[in-house]
Amino acid sequence: MKVKQSLLRHAACFFFFFWGVLTCVFAQQHVDFSGVIAKYDSTFAGIGPEVYHLPPPKTEEELLDDRFAEKEIDSAVVDEYVNRMKYYHRLVMTGNGNVAAKYMSVTEAQAASVEGKLLIAADRNNTVTDAGLLADIQNRLAMEYVALGAFDLAVEFFEKAMRAKQATNNMADWEVITHNLAVAYEYLGQLDKAQGLRQQLYDRAVKARDNSHQARALMELALIKAKQGFSHEAERDIIRKVVPLFRRGRDEAGRASAYRTLAAIYTLQNKYPEAQWFLVQAKTIVDREGITEQLPDIIFNLAETKKHSGNPRVAIEEYKVANDLARKDHLMGMQLAIQDALGNLYHQAGDYDGAALALNRYDTLKNILFRGEKPVDN
Repeated sequence: MKVKQSLLRHAACFFFFFWGVLTCVFAQQHVDFSGVIAKYDSTFAGIGPEVYHLPPPKTEEELLDDRFAEKEIDSAVVDEYVNRMKYYHRLVMTGNGNVAAKYMSVTEAQAASVEGKLLIAADRNNTVTDAGLLADIQNRLAMEYVALGAFDLAVEFFEKAMRAKQATNNMADWEVITHNLAVAYEYLGQLDKAQGLRQQLYDRAVKARDNSHQARALMELALIKAKQGFSHEAERDIIRKVVPLFRRGRDEAGRASAYRTLAAIYTLQNKYPEAQWFLVQAKTIVDREGITEQLPDIIFNLAETKKHSGNPRVAIEEYKVANDLARKDHLMGMQLAIQDALGNLYHQAGDYDGAALALNRYDTLKNILFRGEKPVDN
């Protein structure tokens, strides 16, 4: 008898425990996380559809996380554009530059196609047989094709411009356009062709005993060597040959460029402290000499080295300075890269307000560049 009573008590306890668990689960399933349903009687069992409860709405932070995940989808296209514009910045115009400025505000560029304007000018000048001006337009048109990523056309028009300058015996402009063509080949990864053109320029500079031109040709050759895997030789060439040549010619802009190139070579090897040191040397020169055209690239690359060196706070401040300079000079590719980097840094630090602002600016720039949307302010 006692055994039966004990079994009944245990069975009753188990029943009430099981019923409590089911009730708890049922109650959790009928919690209105969304807060939309103000009145709901969970005990009602009449005719009508069940009430379905949605999961809780995502927080602002979770929504931002989703946007950053979506950003990765088009990152390859954006990264390719940013990289291409780095090469475009190295290109040099010939002539007086009246046909179309190298860097134009977005509103001005959208008002009329730069490519169309240049093609019309080329056709007009071809009919009036001004070979020198036509070559200037062809060089500028080739530069525009680099910006657009149409490298077959870029190479074609650089070569046309080179032949025209050689025919008119304007070898100074021929050297500039040869430099541009070498940059295009470098971007395409055709390093042997780029190296051949650079060697021609170096040989001409040696023959002319032009220290500055020798130094620039050697500097560009060193960068190609580094990309071919000969980084140590490239570093030695710049330190032992290029910098002394620029010093001898009292070319401070050239010396700053040499330090920037040396920083680029160290960056290729992921040696960020060394790269940072030479960028600081370059900044010291450009600040002292007022060489403002080199400053955006120096500050941007300083921010990049700080980011990779694990110093995000300093990197953020330098990205902000670089962004102001890039906006002033209409450097859209650099602006896009800066907002991309700032967004990631803020997001990693948990600064969702800063991350959201940078991501909004990134999206705006991306839509202007790839969808042709008009900017509110540039």
